[in-house]
Amino acid sequence: MHEASVEAATALPALLCGAEPALLEDAGRHWPVYAALSEENLRARADRLVEAEDRERRPVTVSLAAVLDDMRAAHPQGLYLRHQSVARFDPALPALVPREVRRLNWLMALEPDARPDWSWLMIGAAGTSSPLHVDVMASAAWNLLCAGTKRWTFHPPQQAEQWQLLPPGCADGHHDPRPREFVQRPGDIVVTPSGWAHEVHNVTGSIAVTSNFINHSNLDFALRYFDLIGDTDAHDVLTAVGAAFAQQGEGGGQ
Repeated sequence: MHEASVEAATALPALLCGAEPALLEDAGRHWPVYAALSEENLRARADRLVEAEDRERRPVTVSLAAVLDDMRAAHPQGLYLRHQSVARFDPALPALVPREVRRLNWLMALEPDARPDWSWLMIGAAGTSSPLHVDVMASAAWNLLCAGTKRWTFHPPQQAEQWQLLPPGCADGHHDPRPREFVQRPGDIVVTPSGWAHEVHNVTGSIAVTSNFINHSNLDFALRYFDLIGDTDAHDVLTAVGAAFAQQGEGGGQ
């Protein structure tokens, strides 16, 4: 297990871009979005309809109150709000993530209509989970837990290739093949590097916010991924974005 205490905000972006999965204990408790996504604040929107999943991962339209009640239930139905865009839920929420963290995603420099919506609100009952997967478009991610407890299990990219979650030849480096396991608690941030297969279980009901990114730390991996799957459009966009940041220095985004 890799655990890190964050002594200064300036150290956090580098920790979020690490090559190995990491548990950053209590690193996000000071973020304004952490307080904004308290259960109390979410219950102020209790009547809002959301698209969640049931225990069989079938889509269901329910009220936010139903999701929050199930999160607290002794015998939950298994509702999981797993694909809720943060910006669509509340356009003010993305700005409550520290600016130096938002700037990690170089794709935020794209025009709004070309920019991927890569931040999600996740609310799940005890026993719900995200199945084994590799994150979208070869991106990396951070996940801030606002309530509850999650258990994460990670497998390195070479294992993801064997399971056909990555195209052959995509994995880089030689990582210890043993799984990494973390238990995440409120205020903790879990870092998912590009290409790492992972599954996530809600040990208790939980509230989390997560965001994916591509920047200097994983651009080569993403370019290799798109080259291998033959997505020339995405490859060309990333090449142009990378070249622009190489000329201007890091930064950008919102």
